[in-house]
Amino acid sequence: MANNNIGPKRLVVGAHYGLKDWLAQRVTAVIMVVFTVVLAIAFLLSNGASYEAWAGLFANQWMKIITFLTILSLLYHAWIGVRDIWMDYV
Repeated sequence: MANNNIGPKRLVVGAHYGLKDWLAQRVTAVIMVVFTVVLAIAFLLSNGASYEAWAGLFANQWMKIITFLTILSLLYHAWIGVRDIWMDYV
């Protein structure tokens, strides 16, 4: 009978290591898409694209919060992407 065991068994460590990064990138991407849709709807429903209209929109507390969360999401999304490229290819 043929013995198909070639070499020592490979020990796989860190299985599912990339799952957290993959999921984090998807969550941050969804947050950025929601922000983009909110901005597009606000632009389409506004009377004009004047400074006063946009300043009024961003004066709302909920808009400040969603903008802050989007900026944090963008930074984290970019960090994961650049770090993964650095670890994989450099």
